[in-house]
Amino acid sequence: MSSGNVSSGHPRSLAYFATLLLTLVATGALYLLYLSGLQAGGFDAAGLLLGRDFLNLHFAGTLLGQGEMTTLFDQQAYAEAMRAHLGRDYTIHNWSYPPHMFPVAQLAASLPYFVALGLWTLLGVALTCVGARLAGVPLAWLLPIVLSPAVTVNLLAGQNGTYTAGLLLLALTLAERRRWLGAGLCWALLTVKPHLGLLALPMVLLRRQWRIVAAGAVCLSVIVALTLALYGAEPWRLFLTETTAQQRVVVEEWRGLLLKLMPTAFIAGRLAGLETGAAYLQHGGVAVLTLLLLWRSWPGQGGTLRDWITWFSLGTFLLLPYSFYYDLVILQVMLVLWVGDPKGLFPTRSESVAQIAWYVAWFLPYLCYLAAFAWNLQPAPVLLLLMLFGRVTAQRRAEPA
Repeated sequence: MSSGNVSSGHPRSLAYFATLLLTLVATGALYLLYLSGLQAGGFDAAGLLLGRDFLNLHFAGTLLGQGEMTTLFDQQAYAEAMRAHLGRDYTIHNWSYPPHMFPVAQLAASLPYFVALGLWTLLGVALTCVGARLAGVPLAWLLPIVLSPAVTVNLLAGQNGTYTAGLLLLALTLAERRRWLGAGLCWALLTVKPHLGLLALPMVLLRRQWRIVAAGAVCLSVIVALTLALYGAEPWRLFLTETTAQQRVVVEEWRGLLLKLMPTAFIAGRLAGLETGAAYLQHGGVAVLTLLLLWRSWPGQGGTLRDWITWFSLGTFLLLPYSFYYDLVILQVMLVLWVGDPKGLFPTRSESVAQIAWYVAWFLPYLCYLAAFAWNLQPAPVLLLLMLFGRVTAQRRAEPA
């Protein structure tokens, strides 16, 4: 199946040059601002080590090599160990990955920090580009994607969104090509961020892709068996108890900058001053509306790969109460797939209005951070709902009379 029409996203088109120019200006300014604040030793203006969150992965590998595995699951002990390691009063970090991320952490720790960070960054960008190309993105559009807001957040923060986006794109693409084992393996690997697969199993089951379910189950069983053989059952017990509890504390109780980096309806409620219960109630209302729109926009038998990527990515980030801007890399790729047909993504018959909405969506991570910082607003769920409603109206227009 084809990925869809991206013809007006041709590298010679106005849309391409406008996107590239605007992205270069916005992202270039952000990089210059960030680099201007770098201090001796690779620390930025906020006192955080270059790569920020990649430090979790590298330091976890160091602790594992020292036989300090249980420290990863004790927030206070982990913070104290990191401060002792860096020799300063370093800001709080927390380990949030399941045990099958341990081998990656140990591999990272086997290299000097900045060498490992460079390889981590390059490999993540490469994986996103491979996934985007297989999904039908023209070669020239890879540059705007690499410079896009969501990818930039990953590069500045040392995060993993380029990896999860690449694996998601590969899983969806390989499924369309009937490469069952490859698709199953990608879904299994994505369990290092299990919440991002919220819609994966329902989608695969509803599409009756039983071979993917079987392949994914086998691959995940092998992965878990290997971690059990290497590290034992204790880290799994600690992950399912201590780590999951800590993640709930993070999303429900942490304040400050963290809340301004999460594009969810739950966090929108918290930013607006709602109590936890009321924020969950708001998120529940958005989730119900999302499920209704997902049902109405189900691509069905004639759905293209572009349709499935859109359905999956919009639904996932609307249903999740916990996600970050760096997770939205797949959304940037999805937008490129619609650049030639923005009216298929937004509920309007006006080409100019649809194009403006497309650019707003393209710069979503930057615009939402500014809105959260300046006015304690999180408009991301509204725009995501608008796009999902746009798919419903586009499908209605496409139906025969």
